[in-house]
Amino acid sequence: MRRRTVLLGSAVAVVVLLVVGGLVLRPVLSGPTVPLVTAAWLPVSDDRGPASLVAALADGVTEVSPTLVTVRTDGQLEVRQLTPQTQALLEAPGVRVLATVQNYADGGWQGELIAALLADPVREEAHRRALVQAAVDNGWDGLDIDYESLPATAGPQLTSFLTALRDDLHARGLDLAVAVPARTTDEDTWALAYSYQVIGRIADQVRVMTYDHSWSGSTAGPVAPLPWVRDVATYALERVPPEKLMLGLATYGYDWVGSSGTTLQATDAVALAERVGADPRWDSDAAAVTFSYEQDGQQHTVWYEDARSLAAKQDIAIDEGLRGVAIWALGGEDPKVWTSVAAAAQGSSSS
Repeated sequence: MRRRTVLLGSAVAVVVLLVVGGLVLRPVLSGPTVPLVTAAWLPVSDDRGPASLVAALADGVTEVSPTLVTVRTDGQLEVRQLTPQTQALLEAPGVRVLATVQNYADGGWQGELIAALLADPVREEAHRRALVQAAVDNGWDGLDIDYESLPATAGPQLTSFLTALRDDLHARGLDLAVAVPARTTDEDTWALAYSYQVIGRIADQVRVMTYDHSWSGSTAGPVAPLPWVRDVATYALERVPPEKLMLGLATYGYDWVGSSGTTLQATDAVALAERVGADPRWDSDAAAVTFSYEQDGQQHTVWYEDARSLAAKQDIAIDEGLRGVAIWALGGEDPKVWTSVAAAAQGSSSS
């Protein structure tokens, strides 16, 4: 968890940034590929996470975000602790820990709760102080704010909170990352609270959650179809400096019956296909794997992301000169993903 200086190495990059109408246009890059910063989220509820962490750290992951902090429905923080074994892994030289703070409680994302909290100056200040104190007390390198399902009207309050939190963290030598939902247009009304352009000016890194295009409450489909991921990256690059932008990559999928999906990690999906006798099919357009089966009179459709999926989408980050990638999540992923991650961490394309 020691802080480290990011070295650009000997790669030469010519970056031309033009600002037109308040938008940051895409950089023009030349020369060798710059190594990606590779980050991964570590859900503390998944017992498979620590084993995946060992592989991830061995193959170039340098930033880890364990989901240690939750905002409860009463507005107070719940801070969990890692096991001694996992803690020891994260204390290795060169590993940075940006603990994830989430508003997931009582089985759902508490967007209205966070909006009300941030709109109250007294509660907002107490919340911010508690977050910073948790980071200092636990020796983290910073915080990763993942506040989801905020109402559109909460944008100004979120901006004010993130600005003050960044200043508080920077005063202690700590960093601020912010996770934002994937979007492709300004007309995505459900995401209006999350201005890429504004958050890109505030945060040290912006992690675009480029997944759940199809999700547990939708009809079956790829979680992160390749053309959509490209569109999200294009939209983000017009608003966020590339040196701050992290492309979120999925390692999971869903098993749908109608419009109800159950989350599956890649290894779960492989085991399921074997158990039901299904033949998984690679969809080159989506860069994802799919299969179907029938059980108890119900038709199931599965889509999931494997190592090939991650490689195809990771190459977007490489080609566009982004800061790096953020992988959701450690635990049950296709173990071959780390081969691609290792290549990107060294500045090589995974394809």
